[in-house]
Amino acid sequence: MSNKLNNMLELAKELNAAGTSPDSLVQEIERIVHTREINDKIQCVSAMSGAEIKTLRTKFGMSQAVLARALGMSKESVSKWERGEKKPSGPALRMLRILERRGPEVLII
Repeated sequence: MSNKLNNMLELAKELNAAGTSPDSLVQEIERIVHTREINDKIQCVSAMSGAEIKTLRTKFGMSQAVLARALGMSKESVSKWERGEKKPSGPALRMLRILERRGPEVLII
């Protein structure tokens, strides 16, 4: 699909250069191509066990309270994750995986 979009973009640019296509068409196709490139880079996030979360947290010297604050969660949530009573999902899980790859500095805003 990406190849087809790039071909469409090139054609729109050629038509624009010839004066038969508006600038807005080129801009819209560029936006679509850029969005598709970003979407293709976003991967599904794999689940984390309680043991993995605890290992990750201790690796960076973080208490449950600090990890919870960094994720915008409650300490009780982190505790339940680590005990296996609940599993993180959605944004929290993605942030845990980002923390795992990039370190705690990524959570500082």
